[in-house]
Amino acid sequence: SMSNHFLDNLDNSTASLSVKRHHTGRRLPLVTTLLVSLSAATISILSGCASTPSAESRLAYQQTQQSLASQPVAVISDGCLLRVEMGKDDILYQQSDLVSVSMAQTVKSRLMEKGVTVKHTSSPFVCGALTKEELTKLDILTTADAKDVPNTRYPLLSSSNRLDASTNQAYLNLFSAIDKAKKLADNSKGEKTPLGLDATSLASVRSTEGTNKVFVAMVSGSKPSFGASMAVGVATAVASGGTYVSTLQKGQHYAVYLVDLQNNQIEWSKSGTVKGEVFKMPVSDRFEQPELLKPLYND
Repeated sequence: SMSNHFLDNLDNSTASLSVKRHHTGRRLPLVTTLLVSLSAATISILSGCASTPSAESRLAYQQTQQSLASQPVAVISDGCLLRVEMGKDDILYQQSDLVSVSMAQTVKSRLMEKGVTVKHTSSPFVCGALTKEELTKLDILTTADAKDVPNTRYPLLSSSNRLDASTNQAYLNLFSAIDKAKKLADNSKGEKTPLGLDATSLASVRSTEGTNKVFVAMVSGSKPSFGASMAVGVATAVASGGTYVSTLQKGQHYAVYLVDLQNNQIEWSKSGTVKGEVFKMPVSDRFEQPELLKPLYND
């Protein structure tokens, strides 16, 4: 994403500044020193890692932990991996499908380590958070070595989806509601965020998952193709800092939302970088994410 690209540049500039100072032995001018400290501040803001939760947040997290310990939860996941092309971008269907299941298993095992009972996992779609308009503008590779063809399907059902059409719609509505509420949820600092999901969808997901508490985990990623990377090298030289530069960063990210289906709220959210193989087959069957549930569980 743009922020990752920005952080890399900040890291590099900060590193080169410290080297320069080391070699010359002179003190850096005040402006430079300010820039370095500002960049460090920006890094801590952009990475979304609050150093330590406030006392109120900690209390809210403890209450959430107690609630999770007292009832089983479910995990719902989604994967959406794209290969960026010069024309239409490609949905990597097989990798997205498998990565969604891997993320569900990763969240499940982290929760079980905390003594939480996970009664159900489901991975109903590929790119479930994308709208019909967005999905049908893309090409698709149905397997890793297939040729890309225009995608005409909406929704894109996962290989494991056995739900009927109205239940599928309820899950699509859940992903859409999270998409609309995520900015508020990501900045909530322990406060609960209204989800705004309609009552029919809430009831449908609750009865399918068999619980009021669900962790919704999404993995998204994009990777430029060789051709796009080459062309962008040329485009960048012509117009440095053009839009292409920001969209062509390879990236793989996750976002996890704890949703209370009874009270129609997002109770907690976390996002970060996926540590594992997502673009190449075979994809990782689990991800190394030891920090996945921090600061909800802060040990």
